Amino acid sequence: MAPSPPSPPPPPLTISVTGESTINRVAERGVLKAAVKSTGLSQENVSSDVTNTCNQLRDILLKLAPKSADGLAPPDAPVTQFSMSGFATHSYVKRDKDGNECEREFSASTKFEAIFRDFAKLGEVTSTLFRMPHVEVYGTEWRLTSATIKSLGSESRKAAMEDAIQKAWDYAAVLGRNPVAVDVTEPSAVSTARAQQGAARPFDATSKTHVDGMTLEPEDVSYKTKINVKFHAE
Repeated sequence: MAPSPPSPPPPPLTISVTGESTINRVAERGVLKAAVKSTGLSQENVSSDVTNTCNQLRDILLKLAPKSADGLAPPDAPVTQFSMSGFATHSYVKRDKDGNECEREFSASTKFEAIFRDFAKLGEVTSTLFRMPHVEVYGTEWRLTSATIKSLGSESRKAAMEDAIQKAWDYAAVLGRNPVAVDVTEPSAVSTARAQQGAARPFDATSKTHVDGMTLEPEDVSYKTKINVKFHAE
């Protein structure tokens, strides 16, 4: 009796997984965001309020962001750069409770942001702005430097790939297969500040920011990478 033909090998198995990585670092830059606004019945006064306040802010920031002969900020400058948007103006007529038109009101505003290397100076300037008329501080954004982000990109991609390989092996091992990566795509890689959770992590004195009696600590910035990897397992 002729022997039975050998069983055909199982069909190739495709495993598609997502590899993820999150790396946290303490913020290296604090971005102070604020607006200068004024509203009133005199267009001239409103414009003057905003112009004079912007000039005061510019003087404060110029002292903290000196430029060398090549036009770049020295490495120890408290502020690495700052920017201010153009003026936005608006006028409108309100109505009283009887529907009658009131006097025309005028408004003017501009926004600015400054990137601080020195968090102590960030706290000092924020305290000053809180007390200035026509200024509204609306947030601080924590960031990493470009060099750190570039370094983390490489580290995070490797970690995301290792995560994807581990997932593929978890699936393939159950079936007695050996996975081999055949395709990799990277849909996203981002860095975002995240509020700290749980117990506070210790900071040295230079990393704390004091604002009107409050102590603010730089948030961690999370660098996240997500990749899609396809494996063939035989």
